[in-house]
Amino acid sequence: MISSAEVGVVARNLADAGSGLRWSGEGPRELVGRLGWEWADGSDGRVRLVTALPGGDATLVPVDARARPWARSQEYLELVVPVSRPAAEVHTQVEEFRRVADALRQELGNATYIGGNSRSSPTGHRLAPSWGRPFLRWRRGATSLELRAGEAGPELVLQASAVWESWYQQGGDGYVGVLQGAGLELDHPRREYAGEWDELALGGFLQMLPAEVRATGLAQSMPLYGCSIGDGPLLFAIDCRDGRLLIGYTEAGVAEAARGERAAALGWTPIEETLPSDHPLRPQFGCTPWLIDAGGPGGVDGAVADVIVRTARAAGVASASGLRIGGEAEHVVIEGTTGHTRYRIGFPGLRMRTC
Repeated sequence: MISSAEVGVVARNLADAGSGLRWSGEGPRELVGRLGWEWADGSDGRVRLVTALPGGDATLVPVDARARPWARSQEYLELVVPVSRPAAEVHTQVEEFRRVADALRQELGNATYIGGNSRSSPTGHRLAPSWGRPFLRWRRGATSLELRAGEAGPELVLQASAVWESWYQQGGDGYVGVLQGAGLELDHPRREYAGEWDELALGGFLQMLPAEVRATGLAQSMPLYGCSIGDGPLLFAIDCRDGRLLIGYTEAGVAEAARGERAAALGWTPIEETLPSDHPLRPQFGCTPWLIDAGGPGGVDGAVADVIVRTARAAGVASASGLRIGGEAEHVVIEGTTGHTRYRIGFPGLRMRTC
């Protein structure tokens, strides 16, 4: 297993060697030479690089037809370097990603971008871990270094900054936090908002959220408002800190069909049965009468989103467009050893409006 100190050294070497990198011609071979690695035969246009690192050999990925719109003048799209190969259990994968992420923050400072990927990327559809798709990206001019979750474990990925950024702004998905004060804001992609309930992508988001929060340290506190009910009351409070997903329901200003015993029938549990009055997390839910403890990494049933949808409809929200994310969710603080780090976050993958 590679140590945290060694991870930092590898990341720094990659970031430094990638400065001014040209992704065509002799540029990739010069990069490999600077890193002291060996260029070997690959398959499907990919080049295997012998690194002698604990995670195994690296791979240079060529630009194919799917990636060509984002990398028009490049021969290669990215350099992928496996960091380690922990056991396949979700807990082990998540904790290893977090260990590596913390080591990189110590070495490189705060990530410029942080969040959770969808299944799509500049390369088109790609396999990703079923437990989550966390990532952190450090932008260094024209080249960025990304830590992302691979199938076997965390990977360091060197890529032209414009590739991911142009892809994300035109058709990206998932959710992304941007480091405040970095001067590198992203325009989130313009897409159709969900109009029908089955167009919402809440299930997959909630299912992976605890693992991604634990892996990245980017906690989520997301209020959902019923903007088509009266004064648009707060209905749901989605809270995930350190890998535990809690969802509260206020039943404020809703139709009779979503109150009291009917709320219980919809799938809600009285808050006192989930969080005792002396529990440290209790104050953040105020007078919320109902709460679901949805579980931790790898343990969330995506059907919990069905409870939210059923309840919103019973409460009087006529369509998916009437359930909106509170603007408070866009501002997230990571508390670390170096102080508070602020990110502004967007959720294009949810296809929900913000109010």
